[in-house]
Amino acid sequence: MSKDLRKFLTPKIIAKAVSRNDPLVSTDKLGLLPTEMRPFRHLIPTFMHGKKIQFFDKQSESNNRIRRAAFPNVIYKFVYSRLLDMNIYARITTKTLSNIERRGGFDEYILTSGEGRCNDDKALMYKRLIEAAYAEKGKNLQKKDAELASFYGSEYER
Repeated sequence: MSKDLRKFLTPKIIAKAVSRNDPLVSTDKLGLLPTEMRPFRHLIPTFMHGKKIQFFDKQSESNNRIRRAAFPNVIYKFVYSRLLDMNIYARITTKTLSNIERRGGFDEYILTSGEGRCNDDKALMYKRLIEAAYAEKGKNLQKKDAELASFYGSEYER
């Protein structure tokens, strides 16, 4: 969501829109997108890892409650898929990025993440493509890893 649009959207308006499932608060509008990519915003997959806009009440000393919104930290980044042999320009949260690094790569993250973690249509398309590529190439990759491990010994770790 752009900064100029955020000043008109109070947390109360956003909370009402979320309760109605309006596209106004879609996660597609989060993050800063380069100007030349804005016409293609609908084509970019979103990997949120279960994160969403959260709402809470901030209470002052005089017990006045103010509705606040907490937006997830969303970034745009190229992630490399070894199975598809391509870079994917994706909208991801920093939690997703740390999970990708922890699991050893984008393909491993996609294969081990549950169905509820990526609920975007484009993200599910990439998940299906990676699962199909893993069914084809997965056995060969395991053989190559075993050969490298036998050649390099205990020093080789993926």
